[in-house]
Amino acid sequence: MKRSMLTIRDLVIALVLYVLPLGIGMAVNFLVKGNIEFTFRYLTMVLLGAGGILTLLAFRKWGDVEIPKESKAPAKLYVWYVLFGAISALLPMMFLLHNAPDEEISFDLMKQIDAVFFAPFAEEVLCRCLMTHIIKRGSNTKAICIITAVLTAVLWTIPHCYGTLTSARVFFTGLAASMVYQKTGSLKLCIFEHAANNICVTVVMLIGRSYTSPLPLAITMIAAVIITAGFTYEMAKLFRKDKKTEIRAVPVIQ
Repeated sequence: MKRSMLTIRDLVIALVLYVLPLGIGMAVNFLVKGNIEFTFRYLTMVLLGAGGILTLLAFRKWGDVEIPKESKAPAKLYVWYVLFGAISALLPMMFLLHNAPDEEISFDLMKQIDAVFFAPFAEEVLCRCLMTHIIKRGSNTKAICIITAVLTAVLWTIPHCYGTLTSARVFFTGLAASMVYQKTGSLKLCIFEHAANNICVTVVMLIGRSYTSPLPLAITMIAAVIITAGFTYEMAKLFRKDKKTEIRAVPVIQ
């Protein structure tokens, strides 16, 4: 019970600190312009990113939860996981667009810059880094790792609910991201994967229904199988490596 209460307390503190720069910015914008619409359509993720940095610094300095610094991930995992992020956007988007009306989609450059550069950093800092360590609180048991993956995936899905298929896609990519982050400790890896995902969503939306013809669909499905297999293999190597390390760490009683 005490652990749960501390976790809830820290999650509330993290969320307050995370949105603090955005709240201040919105208040200033309202006082100056009398509204919060135009400016914060483009600055929201920038200020949330600033809030993420503020929250990380605050927890590292004053919190009772250890927030470790960035770790390195294997180079091959970078390749396969970024490709996995791309294909996890391409394939579901193709099915979503298949029966969608074939209408022109406007391109907002500032919105795309926000989605590719600022949103991945801002969202991954909160949903992958902060929430993971606040929920785990230094514990690495199998049960805690699974609970952390599920909870962070659920929290990650809530603001991205745009229908059943999209929500399911976001939930399962959230589970994969949590697994990757817990195993590697590399937030940068998750940010790159997130950016690749957002880029591919934009590309498919711009191409429209022309991308849902049989040949692109077949190529994408084959690529999805290959990329998922490559990503799974690289993650399996990490699990095997950790298992061998644990076995060597167990003292032999003679």
